[in-house]
Amino acid sequence: MYDPNHPYLRLKGITALEGMRQARDGTLLIPVLDTANNLQNLQRIYPDGTKRFLVGGKVSGGQFIIQGQPEKPIAICEGFATGASIHLATGWTVHVAFSANNMPVVAKPARDRFTDRAIIICGDNDEAGSKKSEEAAQAENAQLVFPNFTNDNGTDFNALHQIECIEAVRKRLVNRVLEASLLS
Repeated sequence: MYDPNHPYLRLKGITALEGMRQARDGTLLIPVLDTANNLQNLQRIYPDGTKRFLVGGKVSGGQFIIQGQPEKPIAICEGFATGASIHLATGWTVHVAFSANNMPVVAKPARDRFTDRAIIICGDNDEAGSKKSEEAAQAENAQLVFPNFTNDNGTDFNALHQIECIEAVRKRLVNRVLEASLLS
């Protein structure tokens, strides 16, 4: 059962997604799964937006997958809210890596499994995010895209969703895929 008015979901402009849970105290529970879909940790997101992983759990190589339309590209991003915004804007399957350092680790099995699908690395506009996103895109022959802000500077696609609108997210991602297909 989810509280549709959960403060974090409202703040980020997103809804609860299949696979996540909500604890009795209101904490959102996002499973961190390995490539065989085994639970290796939980990300807890408290109503005030604080995020914590379970002590002793593994995050490296872990992901949360938001299932999308199978004929569309696969996006890989850092955070849960960013992934939810990308999915909402495009209908794509999104692999949430939970951190910049985990982006290349999550991108490799995605490329190995989906050899015939476009993979879009949706990087954050910060130092670690851009470095690790570029590394992932280059290693896995994936397209790389960062959010563009017209009047403000945010760092990720959820910020673009919040500052501008969900349509700005859709346009940036879909246009990047179209540009890449014209160049190939």
